[in-house]
Amino acid sequence: MNEREEERERAGTGLPERAMPACGLVVVESRYVPGEARPFKDVYSRFYLVIAGQARWECGGRRHALGADTLCHIPAGQTHRLEVLPNEPILAYVIRYQPTLLSTAISSQLAAFGMLPIDLTATNVNQARVVRSIFQEMLFEQDARQEAWEELLHSRLIDLGVRILRLARRRGPEDLPVFEPGSDSTDRVARYALELKSHFFRQETIAQAAHSVGLGRRQFTGLFRKVTGQSWRQYILSLRLKNAAGLLVQTGRSVSAVAFESGFDDLSHFHHRFKLAYGCSPLTYREQWRIRLPRVARGFREPASGPQSPGFSLRGMKGWFWTPEQYLEEIEVLASLEMNFLMDCYGSMIISQPGDPWCNEWWTPMKDARKEAYARIIRVCRENKIIFCFALHPQLASPRPLDPQNREDVEAFYQHYAWAQGQGVGWFSVCLDGTSWGAAGAAAAGCTQAGFVNSILARLRTQDREVRFLFCPTVCWGDGTNPEHRAYLQALGGGLDPAVYVFWNGDSIVTPRVTRVAAESFRNLVQHRLFLWDNYPVNDGNPTLHLGPVSGREADLCEVIEGYLSNPMCLQNQINRIPLATCADYAFNPRAYDPARSIGQAIVRFAKNEAQQEVLKDLVEAYPGFLVAGGGTGTNPVRGKLGSILAATSSRSAGQEFRGHIEDIYRRLTKLFPGRYPATRQTVRDDLDWMKQELAPGRVPRSAALLEKP
Repeated sequence: MNEREEERERAGTGLPERAMPACGLVVVESRYVPGEARPFKDVYSRFYLVIAGQARWECGGRRHALGADTLCHIPAGQTHRLEVLPNEPILAYVIRYQPTLLSTAISSQLAAFGMLPIDLTATNVNQARVVRSIFQEMLFEQDARQEAWEELLHSRLIDLGVRILRLARRRGPEDLPVFEPGSDSTDRVARYALELKSHFFRQETIAQAAHSVGLGRRQFTGLFRKVTGQSWRQYILSLRLKNAAGLLVQTGRSVSAVAFESGFDDLSHFHHRFKLAYGCSPLTYREQWRIRLPRVARGFREPASGPQSPGFSLRGMKGWFWTPEQYLEEIEVLASLEMNFLMDCYGSMIISQPGDPWCNEWWTPMKDARKEAYARIIRVCRENKIIFCFALHPQLASPRPLDPQNREDVEAFYQHYAWAQGQGVGWFSVCLDGTSWGAAGAAAAGCTQAGFVNSILARLRTQDREVRFLFCPTVCWGDGTNPEHRAYLQALGGGLDPAVYVFWNGDSIVTPRVTRVAAESFRNLVQHRLFLWDNYPVNDGNPTLHLGPVSGREADLCEVIEGYLSNPMCLQNQINRIPLATCADYAFNPRAYDPARSIGQAIVRFAKNEAQQEVLKDLVEAYPGFLVAGGGTGTNPVRGKLGSILAATSSRSAGQEFRGHIEDIYRRLTKLFPGRYPATRQTVRDDLDWMKQELAPGRVPRSAALLEKP
């Protein structure tokens, strides 16, 4: 860095945009002079590794002393202050990265901690050395730019994320230790685990596995869990099931052949394990990938005759950084799908257009143009018998996060709710997901947030005693067994007005399965009615599509949860209607829901003729969604499949053939739907351009295993 860039780094504005590479992370050296004191804030998340010097850091009302061999994580948008001690210049290395490079589960947990410093010297003798070596390797790869250097940086970033979370959550000897390379025994076990990925079908006992690396069974078992985070049996089972899922989708082999080739000796055992892992039988899983279009459009009520009552009484979706025009486009669609609920995304309220920087100035009065636009949205919802829920987030991506205990802050925030109530809105939501609970701890945060929500609700009730309220808590997923989550949820539930609904994402934030057991556990802790905020088919703004049917949501969830809210894709709201229709189908009658039937009916619903049906079918099969294909909200199955093709063969002809298939879909989609699906076509076009680069002569293809993020 030159002097100007170093000054910008110290000032907290970070490197210039041109210095952030396309891979989404950069490692830099950072120096701070003695006595320097200044606030910091960054649109990117950061890992700091202090090499030398001493400093005091302040964040969220808590002060931390940082010295040599301190590893610290600071989430994006988190304001913090650095004070360098006299005669102690600080030398640190900083990894600045886009939060979306980590999985939603890891990012949300890191965000919940806020500023998270770990003294590596207090953990064990190896930890500081290992973390230093990770930073050193990342610096080398960043400069050398060897083959697949971006993917290697991503993998090391994930390593750091998992490592710091495990270190932070240690409470005693019963916790799982973090994997630390260096020991001969550990390295042998690590190599064995790597080899298993291509030998998972071998029939060997755990005693034989231990003997193969020269260890006793007890030592092998402990080291294997350290290396992989799983037991030996769990690890092999997961590899076998993953292979089986791939064979079911990519081949026409019988289920018996798939089971045998994946290492299962007993067919009934394979069926049982597969259903536990994927929420459906092997044949049903295959059917989700291979869409069969119905001969007759029957709609979504199944059975089609007889008395019916909705599974979830409230059924709908929220926006996702949408423009007012996108909301207006979807209201009639919701009504046609017999959904009755629409919540604005708080992201829509803090940006001007999709793609603009976040700027959450919650204290600023809404501009007249925005008021006029949302007044129209509210009016059109009312005309279509759709409940409109007004939602804001007073802390996410804000240069001035709201202080719930500051009366002026609460008053400034409330002005927006008063305006919405004046437009006839009867449902409201406050969202605090993605935030930390601060220095006072989990239980104190629960009490404070309950008081804040209650104060907003009480003000609204002075004008309308029937007003309804939804709250999205900091912890909005899981079963509450985590001790800090439990303390937070119990404190929140004990203080929150009994009439408030609480949002819940499911067993985890983005999950292939949502279970009644987890829902009941969460509800029993928070002691409030739940509203399922289902994170599907959301793509979090990533350049990918999730078009397959919703699946893995248990049929009796509606006995525990009253409302269902789908979370859509960002730019591609028009094509989002296909998976949304399956969400509507599930929400209306969960017990009769059939994903394979539902996706076929959804395609027929939004196509006028057979040619349109066929191209939508091909598009959905190309982008089946992460619930079917695996991965997360940023997973791009088209890019992943090309990577797998190139990794499996030395010839590029198969890759060119696959690209030709995607290009044919793009051509037909453009021809058959003129003027429709522009954002979808752009996503496919971008994938085609990427594939062309990957298939260029002399190009070294990227590893297929690391293509989740484009």
